[in-house]
Amino acid sequence: MEFDTATLVGAFDRAGIVAFAFSGVEVGARRNLDVFGLLVMGVVTATGGGVMRDVILDRLPLILAHPDYLAWAVGGAIAAVVLIWRRARYPRFVLRIAEAGGLGAFAVAGALTAIGAGLGWSGAMLMAIVTAVGGGVIRDLLADRVPVVLHSEVNATAAGLGGLATWAVYSQSNSVAALFGLSVAALVYSAGAAFDLRLPRPGGRGGVRR
Repeated sequence: MEFDTATLVGAFDRAGIVAFAFSGVEVGARRNLDVFGLLVMGVVTATGGGVMRDVILDRLPLILAHPDYLAWAVGGAIAAVVLIWRRARYPRFVLRIAEAGGLGAFAVAGALTAIGAGLGWSGAMLMAIVTAVGGGVIRDLLADRVPVVLHSEVNATAAGLGGLATWAVYSQSNSVAALFGLSVAALVYSAGAAFDLRLPRPGGRGGVRR
């Protein structure tokens, strides 16, 4: 079954927003932020990448065009805050699954947006990366730390590969392309998390020696 590209982007954007809202609140809780700070971290993480993508493509950010985007972000952040407030503990793998799904969803949304704008494979790859990791970069800057995507995650790699996979299959079926891209991004992310995979650093673990 085929769907309108804009419909697919909206669906995958919303899925990523909810998943990443939890991630933002979790980082804020580790920084001992108050309730307002936690909500800000959740919303920024959930929506930052999509806003960056839309600004780059010179269009009205979807969070402004569709008010329910903000509602999903705030709702996800509130749910995460409530869980923390009640000291609810959930298995680490549950969070990993949510993060993998959110990353894949954002990567697909970014790639589909680029394809809809008439961009080629490079645009699809770059917009997938921006959408998937942009919010996390802003989150880490607010938390006063070097963005983890720059030194200890394969998120950008996973998102880029998911974007390329989406672009490669899009001409056959946009629905299949979306599911394929999500699967590729989620599997690469999951493998990186499970086996602690990291890109090599020049000079070994300590970086370049002077």
